Amino acid sequence: MRAIVVAFLLSAGTAFGASVSFLSPLAGSQAIGPLPIEVTTDAMDVNRVEMYVDGRLAGVARTQPYRIAHDFGTALDAHEVTVKVYSNAYRTVDTARVVTAALTANEVMRVDLVEVALRVRASRRIAPADLRVRENGVEQTIRDVHAERGPASFVFVVDRSLSMGGGKLDEALRAIDGELHMLREADSASVILFNQNVSKPRAIASGEKIATVFGDIPPSGGTSLRDAVASIPSFQRTYVVVITDGGDRNSELNEEKALRRISTTKTTVDALVLGGGSSFLERAAKNTGGVVVDVDRGQIQRELHALLADINSRYTVVYQSNATGTGWRAIAVEPRRRGVSIAMARKGYFAE
Repeated sequence: MRAIVVAFLLSAGTAFGASVSFLSPLAGSQAIGPLPIEVTTDAMDVNRVEMYVDGRLAGVARTQPYRIAHDFGTALDAHEVTVKVYSNAYRTVDTARVVTAALTANEVMRVDLVEVALRVRASRRIAPADLRVRENGVEQTIRDVHAERGPASFVFVVDRSLSMGGGKLDEALRAIDGELHMLREADSASVILFNQNVSKPRAIASGEKIATVFGDIPPSGGTSLRDAVASIPSFQRTYVVVITDGGDRNSELNEEKALRRISTTKTTVDALVLGGGSSFLERAAKNTGGVVVDVDRGQIQRELHALLADINSRYTVVYQSNATGTGWRAIAVEPRRRGVSIAMARKGYFAE
């Protein structure tokens, strides 16, 4: 049976204090995965609203709406959510508390939380009410819209085949070294090199230089582009940045099988392509909400900088899928209000 998480609202504070009410989590909601924590209050001159989950500070809101995004994870335990509203120059504190119920051993829950990376043009910050999401033609309920991306894994997939000679490979590695500072403190970075063979991901620690880690690597061999991109696990939010000349002569996976592996709900594929084109990369980027940029050797670092800046400014829409079947699920994102336009969004994903 589908589990129902019951929330109990217990308010605290003095009898003459301001009221504090939860808008999320709501009674009957599922406190699992990404979920906004939001309260409303009639307190005047609010200075700060602190939000705690299981006794630990989860975030702070200083202006209306008093809301933060929090990932409750996949555990089905009960959670205690507490807020403290400081007002009147911090002299008054009003509180409220929500307790969510744990699932019993006989209850089963299926949760498909889908993350949709998108680029939006708008005059003000986007809220869930500004967008409409349909999956396979059925409108979905948006759980949250993140204006800033959370911690992510960045995997740089670099072509080292013979066609990357003439300084292309060296310039690609130097460009990554020069732009790693664009990643944020909680991000991780790794590099995969490929020709006809695909290397395992090599984690890059803070302060390391890729050129030093890998040494002098002469371009050689064939190209297994599809195999390289499809080899990346995506258990967390993952941005795959491919630098290649676009050819593929040696992959064991065909285009459809490779696309199926990478079109998950947490992977976005972007690419810088030198010279030739790649229908595989074009489809991979379109499916996952990424972009493909044609570059020459002298433009790699400039375009990589622009790409990482774009990734840092993208929105992420989170919804819980109502679908139960496997296979391809098409996603359509539309604006609900004038003044909002969707520049790029994930086109769908494969559900196993």
